[in-house]
Amino acid sequence: MEQQKRRLEKNSRLSYYQTILRNTRLYSGICVLIFSCGVSDNSESECHCTPESNAIIFPHCADADIMASTEKEPTNPFATQLPECPSGKQLFLLQRTRPEYALINVRTIFSAQPESRNPEQYIEQLSDDFIFVPDIEDKARFPDVFKEDRDPVWKIENERDFARAILDPDRIGAIRFVRWFQPALDERIPSENQLTETFIFPYEIEFTEISNADGKEINSVISIAGFMEIDFITPTVENPVWNIKQWRDLRDRASAKFSWGELRAIFSR
Repeated sequence: MEQQKRRLEKNSRLSYYQTILRNTRLYSGICVLIFSCGVSDNSESECHCTPESNAIIFPHCADADIMASTEKEPTNPFATQLPECPSGKQLFLLQRTRPEYALINVRTIFSAQPESRNPEQYIEQLSDDFIFVPDIEDKARFPDVFKEDRDPVWKIENERDFARAILDPDRIGAIRFVRWFQPALDERIPSENQLTETFIFPYEIEFTEISNADGKEINSVISIAGFMEIDFITPTVENPVWNIKQWRDLRDRASAKFSWGELRAIFSR
């Protein structure tokens, strides 16, 4: 009886969320966030609970006994590893049916409230073989970060570490985009096969740093400015999903402000 009661409560919650999502016209994109961890009628759970898991979307995570067993359960390297049930701290982003939507999503993630920024949602905007190419001056200034013997010098693994640092709400407060891609003003170069595009545009962003890597409280603004060349790629034209494949950074040599490359060097240490 208790299990049947839980199932009825869970189905009621799911119906509630489905109604909301349909009304917001985001149903097709956002339902992934709710159902991707296996909230279904034929399984109690296909993700494991953590203290941060959302107990409304994943009702089984509200069970104290399940939480206790999950925390005590040793990790078996040979067993199938289940993903963590999400905390629910997900931003509503655009489906990347156009390359500029990936740039809009990047701006949305960075400029969100600090506690809402999600590094993994940022990484989803990039391709698996993503490459960042720093300005030649930054590469020379930070040889310990952009190592000459590593080709490419900055890959998706480096970008993931950088995202976790620059989007850390304990370290960075407000992020303000002064200049970003503007379709009416900036250059875009499509390819003949329509599977790649290149955008070229200036950027200017302000980051409010509230603590350093050692946890010492500070209150300073880091301003970056320069030019970006972004290569986008999609696997198909019929059902496009655009990702950022390569990001080339050019310093603004007429400005004393930092660059994206310099920011990565600072926050990767």
